[in-house]
Amino acid sequence: MTTIQAPDPIALACHARFVPAIDREAFARRLRGTTFGTLVILETCHRVEAYGIGLDDQAVAALTAGLPHGGRLLMGDESIVHAISVAVGTDSVVVGEDQILHQMRAALDAARAAGPVDAALERLLALALRAGRIARSWQQGPRRSLADLALESIERTAGPLAGRDILVVGAGQMGRLTARAAVARGASVAIANRTIAGAAALAGAVGGVVVPFDPGDDVARFEGIVVALGGPWAIAASTADVLAGGTSAIIDLSMPSAVPVDLAERLGSRLVAADALARAGDRPVPATDPRLRTLIERTAAEFGDWQRGRAGRAAAAALVAHADRERETELEALWRALPDLDPDARLAIEDMTRHLARRLLRQPLERLGRDGDGRESRAVRDLFAL
Repeated sequence: MTTIQAPDPIALACHARFVPAIDREAFARRLRGTTFGTLVILETCHRVEAYGIGLDDQAVAALTAGLPHGGRLLMGDESIVHAISVAVGTDSVVVGEDQILHQMRAALDAARAAGPVDAALERLLALALRAGRIARSWQQGPRRSLADLALESIERTAGPLAGRDILVVGAGQMGRLTARAAVARGASVAIANRTIAGAAALAGAVGGVVVPFDPGDDVARFEGIVVALGGPWAIAASTADVLAGGTSAIIDLSMPSAVPVDLAERLGSRLVAADALARAGDRPVPATDPRLRTLIERTAAEFGDWQRGRAGRAAAAALVAHADRERETELEALWRALPDLDPDARLAIEDMTRHLARRLLRQPLERLGRDGDGRESRAVRDLFAL
């Protein structure tokens, strides 16, 4: 007899509030090389997390051994609530930001491409994403993002951005958000990107201009620079000298940092890295927003109900398969005894036996569907030796 138990979910969480970028990146590399089954690995500017389910003690111990100081291992209910809170946006640097939903979907898609994802983990993340969409539907007014935090940081140094020159380095998702947010504040926006086509497309969309990826001496005219790249910002030493000797406020949203290390040291406090924004950003809010707290709790309870019903669903599937095997065995014996049976009669008999089997199983299957404590599942497996 096979006993089906609900697997225990875990989450390994490293956030910029507690774990430096260099340690998060090292942990991310370790996770990517894991062989402990399929993990859903979530990497953003401010977090590296992994979600798994059904891992044995050895796998959990090995993963935890690589967890940096400040990282957390969450298990069971705590990991479930955390995953939902992340999707809802209460644990984000900018509470309620939209990007995390896209990032979680992308993480789940990447895990699926790497191998089969446990059905329970699929269910948990699907419910978390649904809760995130519900939370976003409650928001009113313009939605803030990390780009808004970056521009607010520049405004604290340069003042209101209206009429000021702002350089956005990078035309990816965060570059697009920053460019649009800067234009909304009245800034004159220039776009630098590794490819001219990418820069031109974004500049055309926001009414900005294109400048070279290495702007040279022209970089001095920008009162604020936001760097959002997936790799280093390769600039000449002369450009770095202009930046170091100027007054531009520079925000590096890249992970890992795209600003050259030697330039970062020369810029001092004029450079604000993504981790600094995380420490200065919004605080987690589940304890202060009753509606969001209720949404998280109800979603967690729904997943718990689904988990408790998993044994019943597995037993139901096994019972149906058992009935089908027995039915097909008896039909094969009948066909051998009646080799000249009309094909239409054979089809009619097959349909009748299928209908009869489903009718006889209807009540047991309904009871298995309501099997919250596993008693019905165990009884069915014992009775039919499943």
